[in-house]
Amino acid sequence: MPDLSADPLTGDAGCSGAAPAAGLQHVLEADAVSVSYGRTRALRSVSLRVASGGTALVLGLNGAGKTTLMRALAGTVPLRSGRVALHGRDITAVPAHRRVRAGISLVPEGRGVLPGLSVRDNLDLGWHAAPRGRRGKLADAIAYVTELFPQLAPKFAQDCRTLSGGEMQMLAIGRALASRPSVLLLDEPSLGLAPLVTSAVYSALARLGGEGVTTVIVEQKAVPMQVVPETVLVLRNGSAVHEMHDARPTEDELARLYLTDGAPQGGARS
Repeated sequence: MPDLSADPLTGDAGCSGAAPAAGLQHVLEADAVSVSYGRTRALRSVSLRVASGGTALVLGLNGAGKTTLMRALAGTVPLRSGRVALHGRDITAVPAHRRVRAGISLVPEGRGVLPGLSVRDNLDLGWHAAPRGRRGKLADAIAYVTELFPQLAPKFAQDCRTLSGGEMQMLAIGRALASRPSVLLLDEPSLGLAPLVTSAVYSALARLGGEGVTTVIVEQKAVPMQVVPETVLVLRNGSAVHEMHDARPTEDELARLYLTDGAPQGGARS
């Protein structure tokens, strides 16, 4: 589990800093975030808030701005305007490597594992990404990941290139979790996976909220989530066109959201 008592910007235990607002509830906040690539506006004034241990699901077709939002939260692209905050502290100007130390881990689309390294080496790198104050013991981090994904345990010595697509995704998530994050960002974790493997991945992810890990998940389609997300945000052409709370849209509802301006019944608002 992440050490949530560590300083949010350094990740070090016992470090001082500006105190977050009293009564803070949201761990991660994006306020009116806009991102441009040259003259192309990829994200237009998108806002998102997620509580400790909560889950946000961001949905949209290709080109909707989902990956750009994740990059904005992770700090790998600069904002044109808006604000990102972690534990109540403004991190808009904080670079990506410091956000990792602060507790934000991104699992990018396409897995992001390091070929040529073994499964164990990939997990070691994830553990070393955490600052000493939050890191804990390597053996504990490895045990935690293999408890979530027991399929990885017998393959520790293998080059990660020999893994199946599902195992690579599990390894990518495990490496991110080895850094003991308080916020886990997942960009299309079901991409290219068989339904049974997707269910196994989401079964593991369902445990994270109870352990204090806040998750933001990007997908194109309805997925077998075992927890009801506190927020579902639907993006289209870089803008948030619908927002739902404590609900999971069906495939039919998603088709309507993607192709029309009609909101599904049961708590959506545009």
